[in-house]
Amino acid sequence: MSFLKRLYYYSTGFIIGIIFLFFIFNGKRTSCNYGPSARVIDNIISKDLILKSNVESIDSTVLIDLISEGKVIFNKSEPNQKPCGVYYIETDSLNFIITNCEAAATVEIK
Repeated sequence: MSFLKRLYYYSTGFIIGIIFLFFIFNGKRTSCNYGPSARVIDNIISKDLILKSNVESIDSTVLIDLISEGKVIFNKSEPNQKPCGVYYIETDSLNFIITNCEAAATVEIK
């Protein structure tokens, strides 16, 4: 089989696969969270959040959005602390110290 024929078959299958994936994932919120910061934030957001602060004007959806936009600073965090890891999350407007336990995460605004 010549090179051009193999290239034609490969291209045809590749294009069909791309179109197939486009229709499957169209409109869905799919993402790949392979970085450590993104994985920690997804883990925290999936749990019940307990706000431990004097600020009561923050809605839970706003709090989740703020944490989602943040970045975990691992130099200031203690992830291996027993029984709950402590993470420092930095955003543009606020900084959080989050105690991440098995069932819930306690959020403290700094």
